[in-house]
Amino acid sequence: MTTTTSLGAAYHPFAGAHVTDPHPFFDGLRAQEPVTFNPVLGMWLVSRYEDVCAVLRDARRFSNRDMLSSGAHLTDEARAILARGYDTRHVLLGMDPPAHTRLRRLMNRGFTRARIAAMAPLIARVTHELVDAFDGHDHADLVEQLAYPLPVHVILGVMGVPEEDVWQIKRWSADWQGLAFEPIPAEDQPAMAEGVLAFQRYCIELIEDRRRGPREDLTSYLVHAEHEGERLTEHELVLAIGASMLSAGHESTTALLANTWKVALEQGWWERLREDRSRLLPFLEEASRWDSVSHGMVRTAVQDVVVGGVELPAGSRLMLLFASANRDEAACPHAAQLDPEREGAARANLTFGRGTHFCLGAPLAKLQFEIATNALLDRLPELRLVDGQDHGVWQSLVLRQMRHLRVAWTPR
Repeated sequence: MTTTTSLGAAYHPFAGAHVTDPHPFFDGLRAQEPVTFNPVLGMWLVSRYEDVCAVLRDARRFSNRDMLSSGAHLTDEARAILARGYDTRHVLLGMDPPAHTRLRRLMNRGFTRARIAAMAPLIARVTHELVDAFDGHDHADLVEQLAYPLPVHVILGVMGVPEEDVWQIKRWSADWQGLAFEPIPAEDQPAMAEGVLAFQRYCIELIEDRRRGPREDLTSYLVHAEHEGERLTEHELVLAIGASMLSAGHESTTALLANTWKVALEQGWWERLREDRSRLLPFLEEASRWDSVSHGMVRTAVQDVVVGGVELPAGSRLMLLFASANRDEAACPHAAQLDPEREGAARANLTFGRGTHFCLGAPLAKLQFEIATNALLDRLPELRLVDGQDHGVWQSLVLRQMRHLRVAWTPR
């Protein structure tokens, strides 16, 4: 029988201990209440790896359709403003097959292995320019000075967006993601909704410019991409460029970079990575499993279902707790231990998603990690965390992030 139980009701997803260190609570969920209701979210928390993967594999019974309307409880005024633009819910992340299959097929061709590899010189140039600004000192904030600016400059450079527009787009992106995934106060929502519309207008102008004169950038590719006579509509282009690329293309990478560096420095792996660079990508995979920045994803049951032995009626919304499932001993023995040399870390890692919604930008995020981390290891080999700092950890519905990662070193 479905019941609201004590552990589910105790979960606070946006503040407090469940954000700064969620794993003790997640351990209890998996052991005692693996599928349980949380009234704050109005969703069922699904915490075990097997149950999460079962839902992710079953697109017929579990829909993505409400994914992009899961965070803020929008006011009537905010809804009215957003209604003047394209429906922001209909992005790749919020679609089901067959519509998702068609759009993903067209977008995949922009993220081939060769295209990703061709982005390396841009990533390296931006990385070294950013490190140049602080390596002559004896301290830095790796979030503010590297993990935050690098991904946005990279994805916007790849898209062909002018340099002078970068920070305005970053602000519009925050508006879009905030309204989708965060509990935004009512008084702040109208201005953020206007920011989403401004972002969409910017994307329309960018699309029209590339129709008139294609360039060697990803925007031009998407505008002119064709497969078996199919092309992206303007609605699809605006949301593909705005949400899937310019917005999602950097926020999650910022979180991934910063948290992986923090884990390496805290857990004594920085020196080992410096000595053996072949360990970089295995370390990224294991560190992102062990302390995932991907809090989870939302699905909606389209019919009566049973998940983890719990009966849920049609319309139930499920919060699939990736960060909890990544620590499930049933899928990854000794999961609470950080072991970059373990076998199968990538197979047990849900940080980049699973199945049809596996992260389109994962290879680009991994390449940025590899290049940026190599640069830090080369130029600041004695890096150490500043003691007693507040990382300013915060969490949206889908992503856990830090505002600060303060480090120090002895100048050469």
